[in-house]
Amino acid sequence: MLKKLKQKTKEIKNANNTVLEPKKNLMMEIVVAICLAVFLITIYFFIGSWECLLCAIVAPTLMTVSSLHAFFKEKKQDKNSEFDKQKFLSGAKYRQSEWKKAYYQYKEKHTFETISKKGMKYDLKKRYRKKDFGYIRIGILLIIGAILILFIPMTEVKDKVAAIFGILCGGVIFSIGLHGLTSGPVQKFLKRQVNLTEIEKSYVKGKMLSFGDNGINLGNSYMIIYNSENVFAVDNNNIRDMTRKMVRVKKYENSTYSGQEYRYYVSLIYKTSDGKIETVDVRLDEFQCEMMVAEFNRHFYPDRKYGNTTLEVTENTVSPP
Repeated sequence: MLKKLKQKTKEIKNANNTVLEPKKNLMMEIVVAICLAVFLITIYFFIGSWECLLCAIVAPTLMTVSSLHAFFKEKKQDKNSEFDKQKFLSGAKYRQSEWKKAYYQYKEKHTFETISKKGMKYDLKKRYRKKDFGYIRIGILLIIGAILILFIPMTEVKDKVAAIFGILCGGVIFSIGLHGLTSGPVQKFLKRQVNLTEIEKSYVKGKMLSFGDNGINLGNSYMIIYNSENVFAVDNNNIRDMTRKMVRVKKYENSTYSGQEYRYYVSLIYKTSDGKIETVDVRLDEFQCEMMVAEFNRHFYPDRKYGNTTLEVTENTVSPP
C-alpha cells in the first residue's frame, strides 16, 4: 500500500499537462482574443467607458501577437530539432571539434565518482538517502494538529472523526518520508541478492556516475543501477549493449509553447533470467553519458569507435518545475 501511494504521489507531482497541436492551439488563442474584443466592445457601447475601448484594442492584439510568436518559435525549433536528430543518430555531433573541446574540458574537471571505503551498502545508502525531510515534517505536523483537535473539549463527533483520519494520513506521510530517509530500496536490494559478496567487490572497484536521483556503476562483473524507487544489479554476462539516448522535451505554459530542452540518457540493454530482452534508461548529463558509453565500449567492445545511438522525441510534454 505504501509503495502504491508513493508511486501515485509521484505521478501527480510529475503529471504532464495535455496541450493542443500547435495550429489548433493558435486558432484557439485567436478565437479567444476575438471573443474578448467583442465582449469589451459590447461593454463599451453600454457604459461608454474609453478604458473598455482601449482594452478591446490592446488586450486581444497582445494575445494574438504573443500566440503568433510562440507558434513560429515552436515551428522553427521543430525544424532545427530534425537537424539535431540527424547529427545525433549519425554520430556527427560527437566528431565536431567544438563538442570534443568542451568534452575534454569537462573531463579535466570531472572524473568518475569516488566509492566510499566503507563499502557498497554505506555508499548506496548515502547516495540514495533523501536530503529533504518534507514528508516527515508534514506527517508530524498533521499528527500533532489532529491530536490537539481530538483532545480539545467540546469537540464535535464529526471533528473527532476528521482528526482520527488526519492522524492516519499523517502516519502514512510520515512513513513515506521515513522510508526514503532509511533508504528502503537499498535494504530490499541487499536482501534479495544471492551473490552479494561478488556484487560488492564489483561495485567498489567500478566506475560510478550519478545525476539527481539516478546513478550507474560499471564494474568488472556487475552493472548496478539505482533511481528514486529501485536499486538493481545486472550480471555483465547478460548485458547486450549500451546506447546513448536523447529526449527532446517541449515545454508549455498554459498550453502555450515556451521552449524546449534535451535530456540525455544511457540505455542499458540486457537479458533477463527468463530470456527476455529489457532496456533500462539512466538519466545523466550529456558529457556523463559520453564518459559512461566510452567506458562501456572499452570494457565490452574495445574496437567500437562510437556507441550506438537512439533518439526519442517527446512531444507535448510539460517539463516539471
